[in-house]
Amino acid sequence: MIQITRAGVALCVSLLLVFAFAGSVFADSRDRFAQETGLDLDLISILQTTVNGTELTIVFVFINDRTFQSKISAELRAVLLPYVGRNAFYVNPSIEQVVSQLAFSPFEISVRQGTAPAFVPERDAWIEVTSGFAAGHFEVNPSGSEQGSGSEGILVLDETVDVAQPLELRYGGEAARFDIGMATAVSTTTASVPSAVSSHEPIEVAHLDETVTLEEILMRDNFSADSMAALLELDPDLVRVMELTSRGEELRLLLVRLETPIRDSALGLDLLDALDPLVGTGAAMVWAFSKEGAAFSPWNFYIKQRGTNYVFFSSASFVELTDGFLRTERVVAGEVAAGVIRLPKSVDNTVPFSIYYGTAGVDYP
Repeated sequence: MIQITRAGVALCVSLLLVFAFAGSVFADSRDRFAQETGLDLDLISILQTTVNGTELTIVFVFINDRTFQSKISAELRAVLLPYVGRNAFYVNPSIEQVVSQLAFSPFEISVRQGTAPAFVPERDAWIEVTSGFAAGHFEVNPSGSEQGSGSEGILVLDETVDVAQPLELRYGGEAARFDIGMATAVSTTTASVPSAVSSHEPIEVAHLDETVTLEEILMRDNFSADSMAALLELDPDLVRVMELTSRGEELRLLLVRLETPIRDSALGLDLLDALDPLVGTGAAMVWAFSKEGAAFSPWNFYIKQRGTNYVFFSSASFVELTDGFLRTERVVAGEVAAGVIRLPKSVDNTVPFSIYYGTAGVDYP
């Protein structure tokens, strides 16, 4: 079981709402959820069961690129993005009452597909979104106590299922059925919804064999865009930094636009050779570092230009410079995670744009 840093944030952040399902026609609940969220019907399934006399509703949402063409919040979008392509489901149990605890356990959810016997996923297949999800801890719905309470988690099934075929997620004797790609889509995307971007042709480069020099650079007390540009002999217009603090953890991000002048810098021959295919393509190198260790995921980056947010859903939007960069959830104390962000095709890199990490951003030029 992995917990991601959203403890204390109530369920369904703003847009994946908990509905009061009692008394409604079950099929209508699914249709209504699709209409309210803009999610395609085939990505949604809902089951209802009773736990100690309390009616429990569990909403399941399959996580793929179409999930991000809906009205889910930017915060939840950042949480779900790393699980695209991993046969993963967002799981939201809820009840009409306000409680802090319920006898609900995600470890009792089983999966059934085809004629094979149902199986219970391993505990490490579960990701906590709200703190205490695995232990049945519920939060008050942010829309108000009249909407009840619930919690959030993510079930990552990877190769244990084939989502090209129908499957069921089961709990309390009830089943939530999925036939992904077979239902009518609901199209409610508006201009205010961040755009899911088209991906690129994948590029692989040689991973850096040693990162001691990078770590020494990022460890320096004088960490600023000007000092980094001077140290690395880079054009200052290409260099940006972010120093972020969250939950007492400090994270340093160094960003370098990969334009022709970097070839005359002090980045080192091995790194310049690795970066060469990306120079001038609309890309930015990022180094992530923390002296004491900190949460970090490249999927938290997004691009903003002319009032539009462009989020990433494809691994081809990044290039790894250090092994495992795309799977990073935390940078280890004193070690660097390095990669390249490839600008979405819809972004014009000849005019100003911003690179954001969470709520913090830097502007180019």
